[in-house]
Amino acid sequence: MNIERKDIDTQNAELYIHITPADYSERVDNAIKKYRKTMQMPGFRPGHVPMSLVKQRYGKSILAEEINQVIQDNLYKFLSENKIEVLGSPIPSADNAEVGNWDNPGDFKFTYQLGLAPVMDVDLNSSLTFDYYKVDVNEELINRQVKDLARRYGKMSDPETSESEDMLMVELNELGEDGMLKEGGISNKSTVSIEFVKDASTKASLVGLTVGSIVEIDPHHLTENHEDLAKMLGITHHDVHHLASKFQLKVNEIKRIEPHAIDQELFDKLYGPGEVNAEEVMRDKVKTDLQQMFSRDSDFLFKREFAKKITESIDPQLPDAFLKRYIQLTNEKPVTVEMVEHDYPFYAAQLRWELIEGKIIRKYELRVSPDDALTHVKQVLASRYAQYGLPMEDEMLTEFAKQTLAKKEEAKNVYDFLYEEKMIAVVKEKCSLNEISIGYEDFIHKVQHT
Repeated sequence: MNIERKDIDTQNAELYIHITPADYSERVDNAIKKYRKTMQMPGFRPGHVPMSLVKQRYGKSILAEEINQVIQDNLYKFLSENKIEVLGSPIPSADNAEVGNWDNPGDFKFTYQLGLAPVMDVDLNSSLTFDYYKVDVNEELINRQVKDLARRYGKMSDPETSESEDMLMVELNELGEDGMLKEGGISNKSTVSIEFVKDASTKASLVGLTVGSIVEIDPHHLTENHEDLAKMLGITHHDVHHLASKFQLKVNEIKRIEPHAIDQELFDKLYGPGEVNAEEVMRDKVKTDLQQMFSRDSDFLFKREFAKKITESIDPQLPDAFLKRYIQLTNEKPVTVEMVEHDYPFYAAQLRWELIEGKIIRKYELRVSPDDALTHVKQVLASRYAQYGLPMEDEMLTEFAKQTLAKKEEAKNVYDFLYEEKMIAVVKEKCSLNEISIGYEDFIHKVQHT
């Protein structure tokens, strides 16, 4: 077999493959013999069908399969030995530049297209400056978290009249234009948390209600999240976009969480017996926990902004035409040219970042070991169980962590997360950070809208 490379430009190349009978004949003969052993045909005992009949019926398909396998084996060997970095995998030439006679096989010639990975360097140094946003953990945030913790360990009650932080069990019924219940209209039982209703007028209308109370509301004012509203009404997300009706809201139950007193009992439930013995100590712990939590959010925002800016700066060029054709040929489900064109900008943006991320990981020799993965999963599990006051022995945590990592998809997510953590750490270490402290609401807005 002979393979020759011809560069079309910096993003594209072609491989010309010349195969002779010496490359495939023995493989084809062995494959036909193996197929003959299991082949059944009327008039012949199993495994005793004449070779001539096997070749006549299946010879061409076996030949094609074996030649394809020879090509694939040698293609990847050629790429590896010549250290050619490609995107995706080689695909047959678009013009089917194939030479050979399948009925009377001899020499064959094939042409394959390559999409070449862009040559680039990612030099992380102090001349690169990136904004790093941090949440200002102030007294207001601490008070809010302390209140949430007290509510989390509080007791549920059934008050007679609703207040601004209560939860309503309701029945929602669609109204017609005449204000009467719409025949065949939307009807669903759901839950409404008054404290999360942002529309002031709607929120006020839900306060002071008793079981059996009925009010008219605009469902879009119950929540701004269309997915949440779809679940609340028992309809699809698509239907929410076309929903213009008013609804009747009938209160079936009122639930209220009576917060736990800020006392030793609560401290022990949160942190373990005797670990905290005063409210001020609790508040200090709450502040530390919030800072740790928000540091992960800061890293998430930082990574997103870093990825965007470094990708724009390096601007790795991709073999767009090759990749579009590659997507069509390799997709599990048939896709049209229009579908590929629509989705390609998102695909290309993600690919550019993955190439840069991979370059950083290799250049700075970032590694995630099995021990790193096991330790991370154990920490996550321990934290999760601790929230419910369920301490776990190390041996049991280890076993649960191993079970988690035995699942391919979950293991991939863990390794991806840890590689990303290490990448963020090396970027923060080598580049200059412009730390900016902002309020919680501003931070959330930046996460959601930038």
